[in-house]
Amino acid sequence: MRITPIYIAACLCLMWMGCKSNTSRPHFFLAEYPQLYFTDEQNNVAHPRQFLTHMSLNGVSAYIIRDHSLTLRYKKKDEPYSGFIRTYHWGVYNIEAVFEEGKIRRLRYWHPNRQLAMDMDYISGIGSVWNYSGALAITWDGSERQYRNPSTNKIRQITNDSLSYYFNLEGELSYYSMRNDTSFLQFYADGSPRFIFPIGEDGVREGEVKRWHRNGQIQVTGQYKDGTESGTWIEYDTLGREIERQEW
Repeated sequence: MRITPIYIAACLCLMWMGCKSNTSRPHFFLAEYPQLYFTDEQNNVAHPRQFLTHMSLNGVSAYIIRDHSLTLRYKKKDEPYSGFIRTYHWGVYNIEAVFEEGKIRRLRYWHPNRQLAMDMDYISGIGSVWNYSGALAITWDGSERQYRNPSTNKIRQITNDSLSYYFNLEGELSYYSMRNDTSFLQFYADGSPRFIFPIGEDGVREGEVKRWHRNGQIQVTGQYKDGTESGTWIEYDTLGREIERQEW
C-alpha cells in the first residue's frame, strides 16, 4: 500500500502539470463549417482538437484554447477568417466563437438550460465561468485565474503561471504552491514548508521527497529514481515517531 501523503502529493503534482485530453473521438468545433480550417505557424493544416478542448474546472464545464498560434482560414478565398461561428457540442452546448484575421477574440457558450456558462475575451484576457444555476465559479484576469465556491462566492484558489494559492471555506489562506525547473513546492500560510516534490528532465520524478506536518515536524521522507519510488520511505507522526516504513 502506498503511503497516503505521498500519493496525495503525486496527485497534486500531476494536476499542476495538467492532463492530456482524449484525442481519439471526432471533434465538433468545425463540423458544420467545411469551408474553414486551421493552420499552424508553418502553414500546415491543424486538427480542431489542437485548437480547443473541453474539460471540467472547479466542477464546472469549460472550454480551453490549447494553441493560440493556430490561424482559422477560409478555403474559398484562402485568407484568414473574420466573423463568428456557432456550433453544438453533443447536441446541447451552443458555442459561439468570434474570430478576427484568423485569431480567436471571444468565446461564449451556454448550458442546456440557456444559462450563460462561459464568456472569455481573449483580447483583454478577462473572462468568467458560471455553473448551471448561474453562480460564478471561475474568473480570469490576464494570467491570473480565480476559482470560487459557488455556494458562498468566496475564493477557494488563485493560480497564475508559477504560483497557486489555496483557501479554506472561510476564505482564509491555507497554503500555497510553486514550481521551478527541478521541483514542485508547497508551503503553509505562514511560509513554513508543507512538501517538496522533485521534477527531473521531461517531467520524470527524480530526487528527494519531503512532507511536513503543520507543526514543522517532518511527516514523510523518500526518494524517486527514474520516475519510481526508490530506497526507504518513512512516515512519522506529529511528535516525530516513526509510524510506517516501506522499502522499494
